[in-house]
Amino acid sequence: MRWPAALALATLLATQGACAEGLRDPQLQALADAHKLVELEQAATARLAARPDDGPAWLAYLESVLGRNVPDAAARRDAALAKFEACVQKTPQVAACHYGVGAVTAINILAQGIMKAAFGVGKVRDEFARALELDPAFAPARAGLVQYYLMVPGFVGGSVSKASEIAQAESARAAEYGKLLTAMVQLYRTKLADAERLLAAVQPGNDLELAVELRGQWNALGQAWLQDKQAAKARELFERMVHERPEQPGPHYSLARALSELQQWDAALAELKLAESLPGHENFPIDYRMGMALQGKGDTAQAKAAYKRYLGSVNPNPQNVEDIKKRLAELG
Repeated sequence: MRWPAALALATLLATQGACAEGLRDPQLQALADAHKLVELEQAATARLAARPDDGPAWLAYLESVLGRNVPDAAARRDAALAKFEACVQKTPQVAACHYGVGAVTAINILAQGIMKAAFGVGKVRDEFARALELDPAFAPARAGLVQYYLMVPGFVGGSVSKASEIAQAESARAAEYGKLLTAMVQLYRTKLADAERLLAAVQPGNDLELAVELRGQWNALGQAWLQDKQAAKARELFERMVHERPEQPGPHYSLARALSELQQWDAALAELKLAESLPGHENFPIDYRMGMALQGKGDTAQAKAAYKRYLGSVNPNPQNVEDIKKRLAELG
C-alpha cells in the first residue's frame, strides 16, 4: 500500500484549484468556483445561523476553510473541527457535519507526520461511513471512503478489494458515480488507459457533486500521467482542462508542470504567470515551479529570486523547501 494514508485523503479533500466537493447549491458553488472564499464563508455562516441543519451551507463552510492558504490555516481548521463536532452532537442527522469531521481530521493528521497519520485515519473512515449511512447519495463521502481503502496501509484497514466493492455497489445504485469510483480504483492500479476510458464515459448532467468530483479525477489522471513519465499525454489533458476552465488557476498550474517535464520552459512560465494572475493562485507553489522552469532554461538569477520568494511565502511545503535548499546550494 502507498504512504501516507492522509496524503491521499488530503489530496482528495483539500484544494486543487476547484472545490473539493460539490455544494449542491448553484449560488454557493459559483462563489467556490470563483474562489470568493471570504464571501462563501459569510454566506454559509448566515445560512447556518438561520438553519443549523443546512447541509450545503456546512459544505460551503468547509470549503471556505480548507480552500484558503492563510497564515492561521491550522487554527482555522481547529476551529472548524470544533464546529463540525458540535454539529454532530447537536444535529447528528446532518451527513455534511460527519463528512466535515472526517475531512478536517484528514488534513490535520497529515500535518502530524506519517506514523500518526497511519494510526489516526480510522476516524476519517468512520465519519465518512456515517455520512453515507445518513445520505447514501452523498458523493464526496463515498469518494473519500474509496480513497481511504485504496491508500491506507493494510495493517490499519486499507483494502483495494473493499474499494472495488464500493465502486461496484455504486454502479448498481448510480451508474455514473460507479464509473467515476471504478476509475479511481483503476488509477490506483496504474491502469491509466482504463481510467481515462471510464472518466470519458461519465455524464454528470446537472449534478454539481458529480461534476466537481469528475474534474478532480481528471486532474488526478493528469498527475498520474506525469508520474508515469508520459508528459505529452498529461499536457493534452491539461490543455483541455485549461480550455474548459480558463478562469481556474489549477489547470494552468498543472499544464505548466507538464510543459516543464517536456522542457518547454517558456511555455511553462507563461502558464504559471497566468495561474498567478487568477483568484486562488495562493494555493499552488507557483514560485517553486517558476524557479524550476527558470533554472531549466539557464536563468540562474531569476531562478534564485523565485525560489527565495517561495521560501518567504505562506505555509510553504516542507518537501519543496528541502528541494529548494539543495537547488540553491547547487546554483551557488
